[in-house]
Amino acid sequence: MKLYGLFSIAILLTLCSLSTSANALSDLLINEQWAIKNISRLSPEDNTTPIGTCQNKPDISNDQYTCSQYISPGIDSIDINAEAGWQEFSTLPLTQQDVVVGLIDTGIDYLHPDLKNRIWLNPGEALGIDNNTNGIDDGCEDNTDGDNNGYIDDCHGINTLVEKTINGIPNPLAGNPIDSAVGHGTNMAGVILATGNNGTTSGSQFHGGVIGIAGLASNVKIATCAAAEMKNDVYLTIPGGQGLYGTPESITACLDYFSDLKEQGINIAVINGSGGASSFNNLIIARGAVRQKYWLNTPEVQAALVRLNTLNIPVISAAGNNGWSIDHDEETLYFPASFELDNIISVAAINNQGSLWGNSSFGRWTVDISAPGENILSTSPRVEITGSETSADYIVSSGTSQATAFVTGVVALLKANTNTAALSPIQIKRLLLSSGKPLDELKQTTRSGQLIQLTGDQGKGALNCNNQRFERRHQPQQNNIFRIPGDTLYLEVHKYQCEEPNSESSITITVSPTNEQVTLNDTGVSPDKTAGDGIYSGNWTVPNEVLDYQLNMGIDSVTQTIDSIDVSAKIIIDNADPETQRTGWWWPSIYRSGYYAHNYRYAAPSTNTERTFSWKPDVPVAGYYNVYTANPAHSNFATNAQFIVSHQSPTSNTTITSTQSIDQSQLSGQWKLIGRYWFSQGEQTVMLSNLNADGTLIADALKLVFSSDTE
Repeated sequence: MKLYGLFSIAILLTLCSLSTSANALSDLLINEQWAIKNISRLSPEDNTTPIGTCQNKPDISNDQYTCSQYISPGIDSIDINAEAGWQEFSTLPLTQQDVVVGLIDTGIDYLHPDLKNRIWLNPGEALGIDNNTNGIDDGCEDNTDGDNNGYIDDCHGINTLVEKTINGIPNPLAGNPIDSAVGHGTNMAGVILATGNNGTTSGSQFHGGVIGIAGLASNVKIATCAAAEMKNDVYLTIPGGQGLYGTPESITACLDYFSDLKEQGINIAVINGSGGASSFNNLIIARGAVRQKYWLNTPEVQAALVRLNTLNIPVISAAGNNGWSIDHDEETLYFPASFELDNIISVAAINNQGSLWGNSSFGRWTVDISAPGENILSTSPRVEITGSETSADYIVSSGTSQATAFVTGVVALLKANTNTAALSPIQIKRLLLSSGKPLDELKQTTRSGQLIQLTGDQGKGALNCNNQRFERRHQPQQNNIFRIPGDTLYLEVHKYQCEEPNSESSITITVSPTNEQVTLNDTGVSPDKTAGDGIYSGNWTVPNEVLDYQLNMGIDSVTQTIDSIDVSAKIIIDNADPETQRTGWWWPSIYRSGYYAHNYRYAAPSTNTERTFSWKPDVPVAGYYNVYTANPAHSNFATNAQFIVSHQSPTSNTTITSTQSIDQSQLSGQWKLIGRYWFSQGEQTVMLSNLNADGTLIADALKLVFSSDTE
């Protein structure tokens, strides 16, 4: 697992009390947390220049602080809407059982003054006494396995970075999840639940620095599993290349530990997954291959996540910091975010302008929601891991890790409210997809197109969602599709109303130009899997007539436009597309009208110096295809342009070369038939040569149209 913000797991305990307003909070640095409240301010230096929040760690002295640099001024309402959310939460009935947040990360500084009151204490280890008055329960220091789970003194969680046993004897280090100097886990914990309103009087040693999104809910606790550390053997092609990763073994051990706690009665409510891994990493210039030992798409990890789902535990997962789509490419899929499981909720990061953070990975079909992730102020381990509060520390950092931690905090508040505590993972996912603040830039980069918010106007927040609709296609995951007559296309639309599925049993889509009606059902009858889950499924068979079809899938609630799928049995390659190749010089031009797309290319004829232009279509289905060419026309253009088609025999699959002469002086912009050929599946070549032509040669567009065997 790579920690990007790492793959942290947050498990939440119950909230008992909540302050109703942030205006009077005593946390010294609250105004530097734009995700809590994003506003533009004036520079303290000149009182005229608009500024945002601190770009670097604030310099704290007594009860004051200064910032050396500031980020750009924020845009109002591009935040979690924390103040209104906290007000909303304070009026809701609270659960009586604690809510625990489980953190899988680098560990945690459980003595940090902004966190120490939120650290989970294992009731199976605690004795409830502190004879040596060092602030630590004696049960955490008696070197025994009080709850008989194989870990000594696992009062706050475990450490899977060390062996659980040594020569058959439990290893004391395995029960201590103290953070390393890397500090990623401590950083995530601060975003989730740093204690709010805990400032002290002037002149004291600690000033109550930051507040977590669940930081005013006093009974939210955090249990920790240290599972990731800086590794020196991450990249195959970069000797000594470092990365912050965990292994499938260390992550699975953490997932199982938290599942075991849930089965023992500990209210593990949500898991924060601020990290993960893919087979490649975006290393500035080129993709760096990651060693397979750090990939998390293993059956063991998936099985552990499925077990969590059966225990009603959602896992909030970072999309990653590679800045690419994690939807389809096997090399860029990012796990666990790319697991298509009901309890995986994946998160992208935005900046304080409402734009996708530059390094945030994304995915229209995979990434569910976004949250603040750039220039986030939170806790970091004290300069020395000691009991001294004078070295309390903070840091400003960026990542989808931070965004993930914010979403975990929101889910924590949902699980601490009696009205929503029983929501299943899929219900929470539906709720987050339906509620939130729409952002234009996210419409095609996340499923929901939204920024998560605690509460919003007209019932648009997670805590006050009311009559909010989510309706969007999930399959197929392309807008332009090649299909031949007789093919079956699977269609799937998700339709939710806040946390509940839509109540209709079916929806209807329309096919043009035939006006065929296709019914998608939510009845549990194949191809639909589960009745009444808000997922509508159906099949459409492509008619025998080779046409261009358009499927009207209804209104996309994210874009507020009609969602359509174009289905055709043709392939078009323009001269400017990457599936082309040329030898010699072919000049680009737009001088003659009638060209396809943006331009065309031309070359002079020759009797001895050959220039060629090749189109290389990737044929997805073997069969007969009609091959066409189009070009602007002029009297100076060749009347005998030689197109050489490399195709195959339908019986022996041997390659055959056929040449056809095309008149390029006539029929400007119209498709001209070169011929009908059998192509095997895969890359093919159609080449244009300038040899012995009687005029200028034009390379513009090529089209292949599937043709049935009987034509």
